[in-house]
Amino acid sequence: MKGDSSAPLCSVPTMTTYSVGDVTRMVTAAIAGAFPEEIWVQGEIRDLNRAPSGHVYFSLTDPDSEETPAPMLPVTLFASEKYAVNRVLQRSGAVRMTDGVAVRIRGQIGHYAARGIVQLRMTWIDTEYTLGKLAAERERVIRSLNERGLLEKNRALPMPLVPLRVGLVTSAGSAADADFTHELNSSGFAWELARADARVQGVDAVRDVVGAIARLQAAGTDVIAIVRGGGAQTDLAAFDSEEIAVAIAGCRVPVLTGIGHEIDLSIADLVARSYKTPTACAAALVARVAEFLARLDHLAVATRRVAAGRLQAATATVDHATARLRRAGRGAQRRAGLQLAAIERDTVRAGRSLLRRREDLIAAVGMRVHRAGTVQVDSAAASLDRMASVIGAAAVRSIDVTRVHVEDLERRMELLDPQRLLARGWSITRTAGGDLVTTPAAAGSGTVLRTTVAGGDITSVVTEETDDGR
Repeated sequence: MKGDSSAPLCSVPTMTTYSVGDVTRMVTAAIAGAFPEEIWVQGEIRDLNRAPSGHVYFSLTDPDSEETPAPMLPVTLFASEKYAVNRVLQRSGAVRMTDGVAVRIRGQIGHYAARGIVQLRMTWIDTEYTLGKLAAERERVIRSLNERGLLEKNRALPMPLVPLRVGLVTSAGSAADADFTHELNSSGFAWELARADARVQGVDAVRDVVGAIARLQAAGTDVIAIVRGGGAQTDLAAFDSEEIAVAIAGCRVPVLTGIGHEIDLSIADLVARSYKTPTACAAALVARVAEFLARLDHLAVATRRVAAGRLQAATATVDHATARLRRAGRGAQRRAGLQLAAIERDTVRAGRSLLRRREDLIAAVGMRVHRAGTVQVDSAAASLDRMASVIGAAAVRSIDVTRVHVEDLERRMELLDPQRLLARGWSITRTAGGDLVTTPAAAGSGTVLRTTVAGGDITSVVTEETDDGR
């Protein structure tokens, strides 16, 4: 009634109040009515946990959802159903439930009243769905890389001659880590190993591996090796990702992979220089350094052989010239012999000095490979390929100089040959006792003289002396 102060200010409708138990029972009944039978659900595994009780707990998420945050559905695989699920997983041989794996599973939607959550109680898994998703994504990534010219980009980079500074991407402390480092250390070479710890499976693996490649490239390594042990195809799925493949293709240094077992071949293997196992990957690096040292040994032998041959040729040339010059006059012969001996000594000394310097250089480079892994030896290694030609050219120049000198001596000796002088009208006069007559005073009256001319000797007797000024 209007104006009646006894009337209530507002009216509150009567509402039913439920207990928690009433609500949970109603929700449970509603869910059971909405999902009376098992259903198939597809999604991506997150936060998988294998409990000591034997139960497995994880969540399914929709990676393609535009909602933020993405919807999540809790899943429970009880120990009683896990045996059957594991059996079908083992038969597939390629599927293992782990974070990041796309799955299609069957189960019963229910309400877990004790925690107030809706969850899927898993009873089965479709392994063909997972394998099909992996195969389809793999084909898409390969096609994309090929269209962008990235499949061959890193493999086209030249391998360093002595790749001693190695960057290693793997899970620290893993069997792959141990196998790889053992193979390097057993070689005895002076490796400088830079490790970048990274998850190699699961949802964080792609991010970790890409980051590790970037860090090792910035550290100035000669090569980068990515290794991990074997496993199911889903365990290796990260290495089929486009992100890792692009990171490898864009790396400025050669990337080597040793992923899984001999039958495994990931997209990362297609983009990099691939080897069957972590051990095989390390063995390839050891073989590369060993090949360089073998080239050093071969070059040392070739250097010694070339130098010895050049010295032998120079010695033979000098010996031949010496034999020819021995037919010349005795005085000139002695002088030429001394000069030739000096030339021979200088030639032999120069050749031996050159050989020692080249052998010392080769030995020094070899020691740097064995003992100084932190020193860049590529510049010294590159010069070795030119060393043999340099040695040969130096030896040839030395021999050419010697030959010119010898030929000059031969011409001078020919000019001094007494037979040539006699043929031009000169003569040599001696006393009967063989003393050389060079002045009139040396041959007094009555002295018997023997004069040698081109045709032979003439004997005469001095009858008159004449002064030099007359």
